[in-house]
Amino acid sequence: MNKELREVISEDKEYYYGGGVKRIYRVITHNPLYQRGKYIIVARKAGYYFLHSNSLMNKIRFLYYSRRKNVLGEKLGIELGPYEFGRRIRIYHNNIVVNGGAIIGDDCELYGDNCIGNKGADSIPLDAPVLGNDVSIGVGAKCIGKIHIADNVKISSMSLVNKDIDDTGALYGGVPARMIKKV
Repeated sequence: MNKELREVISEDKEYYYGGGVKRIYRVITHNPLYQRGKYIIVARKAGYYFLHSNSLMNKIRFLYYSRRKNVLGEKLGIELGPYEFGRRIRIYHNNIVVNGGAIIGDDCELYGDNCIGNKGADSIPLDAPVLGNDVSIGVGAKCIGKIHIADNVKISSMSLVNKDIDDTGALYGGVPARMIKKV
């Protein structure tokens, strides 16, 4: 593994696992936060080996980590593609589906019961949202279609985003989502 992947994984471990006694507690009790952290780390490794699958060994590693990611994802109710999410992604609850063509920036937060995907069976499979850095998506919020969400945007719970959001540092909510205020 390269140095950058190790850095990213250590950032994820710091958030999801904690340190010292907190880490031991989360491991022993199979804490949900620890389980989501295992999923994120396995997904990162699968993505890394997919992108660097020049050798037979990396192809085998990709298959191994992809299988582990799928088993953990089914257990947790999380479905992420292997390499579309940025650093320090935070998943607070389960039931999250992210299209394989979606791109999620750094420091994003998903609060659960989220769908970040295309418009359905008639659309191009990889026409999915692109989220900027520091985007927060509330419980039950959905982002659908080939849209772009700017940096530092907060999307309130139970909202539907189906158009581009170009205003940085704003709070959006409703169905369809509209700007509520600048943050």
